[in-house]
Amino acid sequence: MQFFTLPLLAALATASPIMMRRSVDITTSNTNTSIWPVSNFDVGCSPAACEYNFVVTRPAGPNNPGFNTTCTGNDLDKEYQACADKSVTAKMIPREYPVWEIDVKHSFENNNKAAVNAFANGTTADSSTFTVTVYKTDA
Repeated sequence: MQFFTLPLLAALATASPIMMRRSVDITTSNTNTSIWPVSNFDVGCSPAACEYNFVVTRPAGPNNPGFNTTCTGNDLDKEYQACADKSVTAKMIPREYPVWEIDVKHSFENNNKAAVNAFANGTTADSSTFTVTVYKTDA
């Protein structure tokens, strides 16, 4: 019995998978350009208005440039407000507390030099990190 068990164990040991470490470059592995991560979302309200501040990122894709920018503004202004990267604008729409709707617009030229506006939207409630998803692109 020992003679049969030993070769069987040796065969199983050589057939077992070998663990390998892989490093992943997160800056290039996210190629989905229709989901934009939002981080550091913060909102503060007074009786007059609510002010927001957040960082939004979009990876570069074959048809769009990327961006990583900070957006600040308030809910009194119903129009899109410029972010630090002027190709990006945002607005916040208060929903039933503590829910906030965030709209982000990215304006750029495509490969054919045509103007493009990509509109993304998301909601958050008590979370500083969430995503906005592109729902419309005008070209």
